[in-house]
Amino acid sequence: MTMWTSLDPADLTVAPGARTSARLRVRNTGDTVEEYRLSLVGKPSGWSRVEPDVLRLYPGSEGTAEISFAPPRSSDVEAGPVAYGIRVDPRENSAARDVVEGRLTVTPFTEVRAELLPPALLGRFRGRARIAVDNLGNTPLTASLVARDEANRLTFDVRPNAVQIAPGRAAFGELEVRPQAVRWTGGEESHRFTVAVRRAGDDTSLDLDATFDQRPVFGNWLVVAGGLLMTAVIAFVVLWFNFSPKIVSAAKEIRASGAPRPVPQGSGEALPDAPPPPNDTGAPPPGEDAPGGPPPASDGGPPPVGGDEGTGDNSGGGGPTDPGQGGGAPTGSGPETAAPTGAGPDPGDGGNEQQPPPPPPPPAPQKTGPDWGTGYKADIVVEFAQERLASLNNACALKPGWTRGVIDGPTRTSLICYQDAVVRDGRENGKNSAAIFDTDTRGMLGRATLTSMWAQGITPDSVKPGTTGWQTTKLMAGYWWAINRGFDDGDMARVRTDAQYGIDNFRTNRQKTSTYSTEVAAHIKQYQSAVGLPATGTVDWPTLRKMVGGSVKK
Repeated sequence: MTMWTSLDPADLTVAPGARTSARLRVRNTGDTVEEYRLSLVGKPSGWSRVEPDVLRLYPGSEGTAEISFAPPRSSDVEAGPVAYGIRVDPRENSAARDVVEGRLTVTPFTEVRAELLPPALLGRFRGRARIAVDNLGNTPLTASLVARDEANRLTFDVRPNAVQIAPGRAAFGELEVRPQAVRWTGGEESHRFTVAVRRAGDDTSLDLDATFDQRPVFGNWLVVAGGLLMTAVIAFVVLWFNFSPKIVSAAKEIRASGAPRPVPQGSGEALPDAPPPPNDTGAPPPGEDAPGGPPPASDGGPPPVGGDEGTGDNSGGGGPTDPGQGGGAPTGSGPETAAPTGAGPDPGDGGNEQQPPPPPPPPAPQKTGPDWGTGYKADIVVEFAQERLASLNNACALKPGWTRGVIDGPTRTSLICYQDAVVRDGRENGKNSAAIFDTDTRGMLGRATLTSMWAQGITPDSVKPGTTGWQTTKLMAGYWWAINRGFDDGDMARVRTDAQYGIDNFRTNRQKTSTYSTEVAAHIKQYQSAVGLPATGTVDWPTLRKMVGGSVKK
């Protein structure tokens, strides 16, 4: 060893944006003149320097170099201890090189920048904006997002209400502003509000001022156009009632005066009188011969027996009105016998009016869920299940072309594939309870299948007590299907709201966040007791395997 080295001090502390230094002493313990090259190694090398970087020493002499550290005030320089080294390379005796080690502690600093995009919102019923929060410090931070207005005339929905940001990174929150009262007419009304960004552990906050300009539902031009349209409608109605043609029937006047009725069609001549009805004896009317028979005897005697063609044979028992008798009513010639007064029409008469066909039976009402199957009425819960199936990355994925809200052919095929896959994965691999078909019919969307769909993707780390996020919303949506056996209107309203949250997540990546509170823990205890698990109120893997497998309260 031809040298001796010493670093003073070996442990330093520096704040970002400030400067500090240490001294390196080098002594030549050899018997020849030596040149020592000094260089810095480690993370601080980018913002540190050694002066001088070369020492030329005679035997037994000693030299000093200054190592200065000046970390920038930037998120690139992380807070905490940083190890570094100073390499000493002798020129003549290179085998004797040495590295002098030291430690530098960088103190933390915080700097937050936030921005509302856009700062001015415009709408009739709502306005939407994004809250961008940048962490310019060198330590991670947690910031809460709170919106308020002094006049208390707006309602705010901030998702999420707290963000965690690494150094040098940015996080975003979604803000939705709604006026508490709808403005139907008039001009625009401006509302001022503030978004406060507050770091955890700090009472001060960064306030972002913004405005929401509320437009009326019906603008001035629409009110004017509506008034003109209403005036035109009223004028049209008045003209219609005053100048519409009047239709008067003269039937009553004609019947009262006894005048002959006009002939509605034909040649214009009056119709001939109807022939007189036949007499009771079956004889022809006076002055007419009986068809097919001889004229009556002039002396009033009886008619000849065994006459010519058309005369009936009395041996057959026929009476005077028998069609085979010469004195009977003829067939196919002469006037027909009139029907008695008040008698109904002959059913066999082809001239009677036909009866109208019976009306078709009313269509059968569509079935409603739960459960849902083929032919059921469209429902947003089914639409959520379709979005869940369409997001799968396996052979069961629902391909495009399905009808929203109904169990059509492609949806039923994908649903059966999903149910079979869950049961098969549970029985063969033990990854879930494989209990879907204990309550659900294959190909039907029921409570167990919906519980399984909601529970997919949840992990115990994402649903711990006190955490806030989308996974807790999914957990409670699955719990609602698993624990309720009968659904009233209130239950259906809740599950349809959850279904809309799920659809928003799949289509626009908008996630409704919820907090794992003591109430959520109590619900989880209830579910665990219902499916035979220890009621701890904490979501663990056995609880999630039960939900994914479709274990529900029976």
